[in-house]
Amino acid sequence: MSRRPALLLLSLCIGWPQLAAAREWTDSTGKYKTEADLVAFNHEKVVLKREGKQLLSLPLDKLSQADREYLESLDKDTTRTPEQQTWTLRDGTKVIARVVGYARRDVTIQRRRARTYVNDRVFSNLPEIYRNMVPKIVAHFENVKLESERDFESWVLKQKGEPRTFKCEGVILELEGGDEYGVPFFFFSDQDLQVLKPGWDAWAAENADPDQRDDASFHLEAMAEAYQRDREVNQQVAQMQLMLQAVDAGVTSLWEVMIYPAPPQGFGPQIVVVPGRDSRQATQNALRQYPGARAGAARRVSN
Repeated sequence: MSRRPALLLLSLCIGWPQLAAAREWTDSTGKYKTEADLVAFNHEKVVLKREGKQLLSLPLDKLSQADREYLESLDKDTTRTPEQQTWTLRDGTKVIARVVGYARRDVTIQRRRARTYVNDRVFSNLPEIYRNMVPKIVAHFENVKLESERDFESWVLKQKGEPRTFKCEGVILELEGGDEYGVPFFFFSDQDLQVLKPGWDAWAAENADPDQRDDASFHLEAMAEAYQRDREVNQQVAQMQLMLQAVDAGVTSLWEVMIYPAPPQGFGPQIVVVPGRDSRQATQNALRQYPGARAGAARRVSN
């Protein structure tokens, strides 16, 4: 991709509230509380960042009424300032754009009637950002060196009119004005890929339903937003399952247990809130919810 200033574009307003000081969040039963910063929310979920830079996703309907009203007030706030995200490409180019989801697209290139077409659009008529991307896509898949549009056109002529299709997997970047562009993963630096790639398998799974894909895309947006604010943030979003039962005072406690489900049970790690006299019993209770899963750390959250 070219380093020309035209590619250093401003992003749209992220649409999420700016990160505020940590506040206490409470579940709908009042039994579970956690202190965390707000990262993102939509009509179904909220993503929080807790101490230790861990990202946590909770369903809105599991939050207390006070927390839901707080989010509603932020949603109505029109004074939020735009947030910018800066992404680094492998050649060092900085692109300012908002990550809004995953994408899998075919790029078909063919010479017809003395013109080069890309997905049935004349190459010379494409937006500048795509005219810079297409030769790099060819260079990546064909393992050839294409340093200019002339090199690209020379490669096209050598195909003698045969269409060539390249399957690209990556993310959608939204630029100023709302234009969206699919950008393959291999364009990004290794550091940025650690943030952009983790949810791809869940989104791209053959049996993924629309809700699962929406969930993966939302978590990608939240992860990108948190990463831009704090480069050391945990590079996964743990979904919380609030499986609360009666907790007898002095007999048992509430515990958070990290669970890593076996595919295709869920997207990413889960934090299960369960009762238990000790960490061992709490872990056993959590694993009953996810047969075949692997358990991680357990932390007591109430006496």
